[in-house]
Amino acid sequence: MPGQYYSLGDETERVEFKKSTGEIKEAVISISAILNKHGGGDLYFGVKNNGDVIGQEITDKTTREVSQAIGSHLRPVIYPEITKEIYDGRTVIHVRFEGHTPPYTAYNIPRIRVADEDLVMAQDIYDDMIRMRDDFRKSWERQ
Repeated sequence: MPGQYYSLGDETERVEFKKSTGEIKEAVISISAILNKHGGGDLYFGVKNNGDVIGQEITDKTTREVSQAIGSHLRPVIYPEITKEIYDGRTVIHVRFEGHTPPYTAYNIPRIRVADEDLVMAQDIYDDMIRMRDDFRKSWERQ
């Protein structure tokens, strides 16, 4: 039926929706926040905040731009799985990501996921994550 959309459900602490790749900066920020809290998640381009799939035109250049934005603005670097998916004839980009070396920063700012928001991380939490990461690396070197 015209006007109706396939729905992927609601955004959660592990799932983020973006209407288009025009929101790539916000997407990278969400990825860092989700990684810092859960270590992985899923992000979709071509989906409204309420989960309705609206789709977008996707070329090889589009997926490359998503990959390059993540690689250029997220630290430490991760290597997400980026795929095209079709729901009711509408094409979306699905980014599945995980990381095991928090804290992650997007555009040099650490964030953390709370409900469906990406909040700036408190300094003490950031410092604790750095210490835990450094302790883990030291223990690995000792083995």
